[in-house]
Amino acid sequence: MKIKEILTSTKGKLINEINLDDEINQIKINSKLVENNDIFLALIGENKDGHDYINEAIEKGAKLIITSKKINNNIPYILVDDTTKALGSIASYMINKFHPKVIAVTGSVGKTTTRNLIYNLLKNKYNILTNEKNYNNNIGVPLTIFNLNKETDILLLELGMNHLNEISYLSKMIKPNVSIITNIGSSHIGNLKSKENILKAKLEILDGMEEKILFVNGDDEYLKTIDTPYKSGFNKNNNLIGYDIESNLYKSSFKINYENKEYKININLPYHLLNNVMLAINIALYYKINMEDIIKTLKNYKTYNMRMNIIKDKKNNIIINDCYNSSFESLTGILKVLEKENQNKLLILGDINELGHLSKEIHQNIKPYLDKINNKKIILIGKEMKNLKIDALYFSGYKETIDYLKTQNIENTMILIKASRSLKLENITNFFVN
Repeated sequence: MKIKEILTSTKGKLINEINLDDEINQIKINSKLVENNDIFLALIGENKDGHDYINEAIEKGAKLIITSKKINNNIPYILVDDTTKALGSIASYMINKFHPKVIAVTGSVGKTTTRNLIYNLLKNKYNILTNEKNYNNNIGVPLTIFNLNKETDILLLELGMNHLNEISYLSKMIKPNVSIITNIGSSHIGNLKSKENILKAKLEILDGMEEKILFVNGDDEYLKTIDTPYKSGFNKNNNLIGYDIESNLYKSSFKINYENKEYKININLPYHLLNNVMLAINIALYYKINMEDIIKTLKNYKTYNMRMNIIKDKKNNIIINDCYNSSFESLTGILKVLEKENQNKLLILGDINELGHLSKEIHQNIKPYLDKINNKKIILIGKEMKNLKIDALYFSGYKETIDYLKTQNIENTMILIKASRSLKLENITNFFVN
């Protein structure tokens, strides 16, 4: 981008002269990553103020600074009211400049799985840009968009939120052509107080759309009431219907009927993720992907790091590494799958975060699902899991848990490791593997 485009998009005031036709390399928000010809944008966060790192960015070779505070330096800078909003304004400008088709994915559970499935189904036909890592908020989404170029056909973005109006802001920034809502669960219910408010927050994804092309999981209690022709699932009220499901921990199969022809879908995912698969198939069909290609891609699909990864260790243990995040719905979904497994099981479960005043009640509601699982031992980690009041070992964190596991000889066991991200239970997975 040229500097004049940055100035136009931010509507800021340029201080100190610079050639407006000069091209910049990249926009950086981390001063340590700044290189020659980059712009450094000084964000103000909860714990850090990017303005404190402007001098470091200049030393690293920044060509221009975007700031909401005056700088005592001769470097050219653009003064704006709010650097976070400036970040979003530049992202919107880039979308308008390159005009990719924009697909937006949100929901309480399964956003990343659904996005990854869609990416795999579309990437052989289209040039796709999608979120890096977990860049799904008002900072991460623009940083992803900054990688747009004229070769990009589709911009596939996952949108996350904690409060009302956050999805609305992102939707107006990216102006989706197509949007997807995976489900309405209890994630962030501590902030939003009810599932009705969670539904309201997720439907904000429509706010930036000119044409309301919305794909939903039609089996979801709340989403099935939404007026849209693009519903998928395993009940008869959907436009794309799956049936004849066969499933275990490692893989699933089901059939769909499309254009009066029956197809069998095979995928290496368990039952509780099949609605995400159906959504991805529906999107692929909308974008004219051949059904035979869909079947082939799904058959070869592999899960991503810390999301339902199944690993076998040296002691013949089967480790279900699902510790990227947790919610009541995702946890009870995998517990239902484990009901069918007769092997000895070790369930290592950590707190589900962001449940607010409902945390105690929601954690207690996990107990009936655990009661149905046989041949099990349970380790609970974190203060919220103590609300379960079941026969289990309790530890405060992963370090204490690993110290205990070092004293045990665990063999031929199915081990589920699941918790909210902040508990860092991937360290327990690493203990078993290494």
